[in-house]
Amino acid sequence: MKALTIFKAVTKNWMRSRSGLFFSILFPVLLLIVFGSIFSGIGGSSQYRLFIQNFDLNTANGELSDLSKAFIQALNSTEAFGITDIPAGENATEYAREVLGPLGGNMRILQISEGFQGDLLNGTLKVRIGIIYDTIQYFEPYLTSEQKMAVMQGLTQIQQFNASIPDAKASLMIMLDPADQSAAMVKSIVMSVANAFNYELIGAENVVEFNETSVTTKRYSNVDFYIPGITAAFIMTNGIIALTATTTEFKRRGIIKRLSITPLTKLDWIIGNVLSQTLLNLLLTGIMIALGWVIFNVRVIPDVLSIVLILLGSIMFSGIGMTLSGFIKDVEAASAIGNAIAFPMMFLSGTYFPLEIMPSYVQAISKALPLTYFSEGLKHAMIYQNPEGVYLNMAIVAVLAVVFIIIGSLVTRWKEK
Repeated sequence: MKALTIFKAVTKNWMRSRSGLFFSILFPVLLLIVFGSIFSGIGGSSQYRLFIQNFDLNTANGELSDLSKAFIQALNSTEAFGITDIPAGENATEYAREVLGPLGGNMRILQISEGFQGDLLNGTLKVRIGIIYDTIQYFEPYLTSEQKMAVMQGLTQIQQFNASIPDAKASLMIMLDPADQSAAMVKSIVMSVANAFNYELIGAENVVEFNETSVTTKRYSNVDFYIPGITAAFIMTNGIIALTATTTEFKRRGIIKRLSITPLTKLDWIIGNVLSQTLLNLLLTGIMIALGWVIFNVRVIPDVLSIVLILLGSIMFSGIGMTLSGFIKDVEAASAIGNAIAFPMMFLSGTYFPLEIMPSYVQAISKALPLTYFSEGLKHAMIYQNPEGVYLNMAIVAVLAVVFIIIGSLVTRWKEK
């Protein structure tokens, strides 16, 4: 088959290109290692740096109050923070800045106010007495006259005692940098610990049981969910960026012109490029999964539907690459335009970030991008084992593959006029 000649030539050209090998294989592998290391917990659990300045000292001995120490211990028990103490007599921001050093870092400071223990005890006592008072009032209509008389005396004493307790709330001050991307998470954890601390003091118990199960039949890690998206994104870049640049370079060097005078046809050229892209993309998928197995213990396994989808995706993005190269003559322009199309698509198609967290207009744009359907199809095939989701996305990818291959073949100039 003549197309195999093109296939061999294009594949050899790719294998001899250091930049081609890097961006086609090594770059997605490095990206997988980075994402995997961040979200798999390899190398130890990540912690947020938190400075704590405790002003709540016992007037008798000058030691930290028991409840303020208990609250800090509760923060420590979450294992979410690496805590650094700031002496009460220091300027908090200057001290933290000096500890962080010249390279800087995110400054997160929690200050426990003076009188924290006393205010916490008074507030807790007031809440508990209020609960007792409300409970007694609730049952008052069901009591006998003797019981009501005794209860009324008790209620009067409770009211008097409750009135003697000062209205106060224990105060915490958290100081965060608005530019800190983890600020919301840090604040949320501190508030959750504070709420749990409150509930423990007033004796509240959880009455809602929370259970969790997986929507998938297998138990997958965070890294498993990234593999289909990263693979889809770089199959796209191989077609749009690499193929566009390579074909344009072949035109500039006159290789296509020389091929056109041989028995090879334009159909052979198209089929050879598609076959080369398919081999490259299957190789990329295999390397990504093998690396995931070895380093991150991933469990995703491509099935027949995944392989068919990769074949259709290779055809679709090859068609886009041929379409672009048919209009572009300059190699530098081909690379620039390919990047201008591929990289926005990579981040707007939900391959790295869920579409649900994006603005509505971005979600609308994503529905017009081919990568969205290719990436979603791979997720349904490799993660969710949902054939219905695969078939729908596969049908869209197949239609787009036919459309772009036809357009690409029409704009590809094989014979020089």
